[in-house]
Amino acid sequence: MKKVTLSIILLIIIVGIIAGSIYYFNFKNTAEDNNSLNQETLENDTNNTAESITNDNNDTNINEIQNSQSEGEKVDMENARIKLTVNGNEVFVKLDDNVASREFLNMLPLTLTFEDFNNTEKIATLPSELSTEGLPSGYTPEVGDFSYYAPWGNISVFYKDFRYSSSLYKLGTIESGTEILGNIDCDFEVTIERVD
Repeated sequence: MKKVTLSIILLIIIVGIIAGSIYYFNFKNTAEDNNSLNQETLENDTNNTAESITNDNNDTNINEIQNSQSEGEKVDMENARIKLTVNGNEVFVKLDDNVASREFLNMLPLTLTFEDFNNTEKIATLPSELSTEGLPSGYTPEVGDFSYYAPWGNISVFYKDFRYSSSLYKLGTIESGTEILGNIDCDFEVTIERVD
């Protein structure tokens, strides 16, 4: 009887030790898994926060650059002037503030060949088209107007008044030297530069 009791007690102790060991190892692994998971979550949160800060900074920088460019564009156009050099003579043009004028200004410097058209204007073809978005559908040019004719993609310098023309857009006005252009009979080269 004592042997049976001792065997039962011994069996209970062994089962207890095994159960305790299983519990201990499960608890330890769960704790390690939780630790690992918490560490990974912390790293992800840190990376996401850092990325968010970087993105916010990038967005802020991009917005600042865009705002400064927009402001710079407006400031530039307030006093934007160009110089046409023709056979050593200089013709100055004050540009209007519109999308086509801004795009033209960004093309400079240019060297173009001008020719006479209709005994009224000198014209030259641009290397690329200008945007006319938001501009009136045409206008009536006057002596000294510096214009863009969209269908042909050319700029025009009017040395005589002309009738209303659809798809003609005013880029600016000649300040001095209109007569220089009007007095040239043959084709001629013009260097166009921005005046700071």
